[in-house]
Amino acid sequence: MIPFTDREIQRAWRINLEASQVPSRNNAHRLLLFYAVECGLKAIIMKRQGKNRTDLCPNLAESRHNINKLLDCLSAGDSLKLPKAFFMTTKKDLNKGDRKCKTEEINQMWRYGGTVDSNGDPDLEKQLTNISEWIKPQLS
Repeated sequence: MIPFTDREIQRAWRINLEASQVPSRNNAHRLLLFYAVECGLKAIIMKRQGKNRTDLCPNLAESRHNINKLLDCLSAGDSLKLPKAFFMTTKKDLNKGDRKCKTEEINQMWRYGGTVDSNGDPDLEKQLTNISEWIKPQLS
């Protein structure tokens, strides 16, 4: 893991969040929202632990891309958590209902063109937006 400073992580949170704010999101925008939330949560953890570099916070490396684990590190409660698992599909999916996706794999799903079965992407977007709203006052 490449070490980043607390300022760099907070800047990444702001830039990714701003870039994700469009009226109609596609997977690229969803990915930026996901990474904004990930960076924001990591920035809060660093702030609370009084650390100024990511490599000085072992739980950041342990949590990786798992938003729920990052929320657990912050004792943020269950109401902000993302679903633990769901099924994904792609436009030409021959294996519908066959591909289970975990919370820590959401970034992979959107990066490679997948979506949540039953049009669940807006639900994930909404929850990520809720988390980003929770982050804002924490980093002010």
